[in-house]
Amino acid sequence: MKRIVLSGVIVVSSVSVFSQQESGDLPNILVFVADDAGMDFGCYGNRSIKTPNIDRLASHGLRFEKAFLTSPQSSPSRTGMMTGKFAHTIGTEDLHSPIDDRTWMIPYFLRQKGYFTGSMLKTHWGENGDKQFDCMIDAGYDRGTLTEKSYLNYERFIRDSGRRPFFLWIGFSDPHRGYNRKACPQVNQPEETIVPPFLIDEPNTRRDLADYYDEISRMDANIGRMLQILHKNGKEDNTLIIFLSDNGMPFPRCKGTLYDMGIRTPLVFVWKNKIVPGGVHNNGLISTIDLAPTLLDVAGIPVPSDMYGTGFKDILFNPVKRGREYIFSERNWHNTDEYIRCVRTETRKLIYNAYYELPHGTPIDLTTSPSWYELKKRQKEGFLTLAQGLIFTVPRPMVEIYDLTEDTYELHNVADEQRYYDDGMELAKLLREWQSETGDHPWWKRRRPDQNDRITGFPLFSGRQNYWTE
Repeated sequence: MKRIVLSGVIVVSSVSVFSQQESGDLPNILVFVADDAGMDFGCYGNRSIKTPNIDRLASHGLRFEKAFLTSPQSSPSRTGMMTGKFAHTIGTEDLHSPIDDRTWMIPYFLRQKGYFTGSMLKTHWGENGDKQFDCMIDAGYDRGTLTEKSYLNYERFIRDSGRRPFFLWIGFSDPHRGYNRKACPQVNQPEETIVPPFLIDEPNTRRDLADYYDEISRMDANIGRMLQILHKNGKEDNTLIIFLSDNGMPFPRCKGTLYDMGIRTPLVFVWKNKIVPGGVHNNGLISTIDLAPTLLDVAGIPVPSDMYGTGFKDILFNPVKRGREYIFSERNWHNTDEYIRCVRTETRKLIYNAYYELPHGTPIDLTTSPSWYELKKRQKEGFLTLAQGLIFTVPRPMVEIYDLTEDTYELHNVADEQRYYDDGMELAKLLREWQSETGDHPWWKRRRPDQNDRITGFPLFSGRQNYWTE
């Protein structure tokens, strides 16, 4: 397979086993992926943030209310989406771990069906993943703004697809930290932000939240312009458009945790004249482990037997159909080492913490944020509420169980309440079976040293350290 650079677009030469005529009626697939966006969009109930383009997508398609990620970390989450396999099954469970040369992603299968495939901006799956695309589109940011060259190369990819269906994956860097107010339009007001109960409601935290909102709004504007280009090139009608995030908002007790604030994702599907506009799926759960099988199913490709995901294509056309009964998610090394696993139903969640003797390992980009410093300041002063102090708890419970019908922020662990015993035992059984079926490693087998201090958050080491144990 030969890769060349052609006028700003990296092209991978390939020969499809399908003819162009066989692929002529297949839809284009355009995927927009946010980087560290939680549920802060107008269409998901946050009326304090400006996201007109994503809200418009939701009004034109199907919005999933209960969609969840396989990890609260970028690269493990993205590789799970792309492969239909859990990160620990393909060796990508630790942040920045690339896929190997034996693991196939969505574009590998679509190319064999005649698709013209491309990736743009953030990937986070490594060189062996990049090789599976026809094009790695030259794109980037200039002082926080998506460059004009990026839009030109995006449009060129669409035009170069010709009569072939295309698959294009666009991974934004927004709203990942760090934030630069000089490079991002300030369109959201700090006093209007929504402060969750586990953060400090004061000006620095609200300014931090407004910066996060502003980057989401900037991404929203980028998406709006890309949709206009799609329309201008006559490709809108037969394009399946998808929007989602790779993990929760970049704030303490969100990103890097298995609480819903870390693993719940916005998920919107739009397909003109195929998906009924304005639909909402709220009947059962959706896991992003099912994204790859769903897209292969849409393209008429048999789902490989080694994928753990199952497609939900039928739900796209009939949103009253039921989703999953439960989902699973995992957290591993991300600046600090962790071994956390969870199983979630619509009403209950069980979280297993292997390193319960240690404080939670919060990622460095969060422990150097204004919101973190405000929490630490109040902690020293002795003024944290119960909710605000949970992220610093040590020792942690090995088992956390939450009643999600009464406790949406997961602040009250009910593992020691008798009325939840039977539910907890059933969840524990499901979690153990999942770990066995997916070949999850024991907690002690791949333990790594920490990069930043769990108590202060200070980033002592540079980069990931060697294994303690193999």
